[in-house]
Amino acid sequence: MIKTQSNPNFVKIIEVGPRDGLQSQSQIISSEDKITYIDLLSDSGLQEIEVTSFVSPKWIPQLADAQMVSKSIQKNPRITYTALVPNIIGLENAVNSNYKSVAIFTSVSETFSKKNINCTIRDSIQKFHTMKPFWESNHLRVRGYISTVWHCPYEGSINIESVMNLIAKLLDLGIKEISLGDTIGKANPSEVCRLLDQILIKWDSSFFALHMHDTFGLAENNIKVAMEYGINTFDSSAGGIGGCPYAEGSSGNISTEKVFTLCDSMGIKTGIQKDKLDEATQFIQTILKKESFTHAQD
Repeated sequence: MIKTQSNPNFVKIIEVGPRDGLQSQSQIISSEDKITYIDLLSDSGLQEIEVTSFVSPKWIPQLADAQMVSKSIQKNPRITYTALVPNIIGLENAVNSNYKSVAIFTSVSETFSKKNINCTIRDSIQKFHTMKPFWESNHLRVRGYISTVWHCPYEGSINIESVMNLIAKLLDLGIKEISLGDTIGKANPSEVCRLLDQILIKWDSSFFALHMHDTFGLAENNIKVAMEYGINTFDSSAGGIGGCPYAEGSSGNISTEKVFTLCDSMGIKTGIQKDKLDEATQFIQTILKKESFTHAQD
């Protein structure tokens, strides 16, 4: 066992609502509402916010306004603002929009990779090698997402060795933080333990974050277990909105409120002001309800 037997003093919560939360919404949210939402999140004390993705509007129409939103938000110098980039074009667009932090993504499941990013795992890694000189020359911080780490909606349970091989490839690219994704929310604490037992023999816990979906209500316990292994960075979405549009049954990320409440109950600091977080959550949920009602009326 690699468990530290003690919880971290501080947990970093990475807010992914503006990107991962909104990308799966069928009704287009106005750019103005997105900007207000992100500005409210910025006021809450979060350390990092994933703002958007520079992906083709053909694939995710919701994020077609990535450049405009990115240039219009009120940026707090104490907050890291990150954009997801699928390829070199997206990377260039992120730099042109003044990002200093970007995220790339791949999958352990070959089937999911083809459905989600329209290429094989090998091709995705090769694409990252093509992108690397550009992100290095622009001194960008690069975060890596690995999806379907425990279970895939198409291939079932995932082999731990496959996960480790993919982690090694990303670390070889110089990526300093890898977010391990439970894409369909099916992982349980014992499965999280089994994976962390293996990867933390080889690598330090500081390289990893968890991105847990709460489809089956398992995310909170998975996070508690991960803390015992020294993991202190977790992705979440205000209000628990979102879910991968290419993973059927993925009902959404664990809510930022739930992660905050868990940490608060354990005496772990997050730097978040709960009232400000609640304000941002209430705002975006009101917008989503309004858009849903308008769509129903149409």
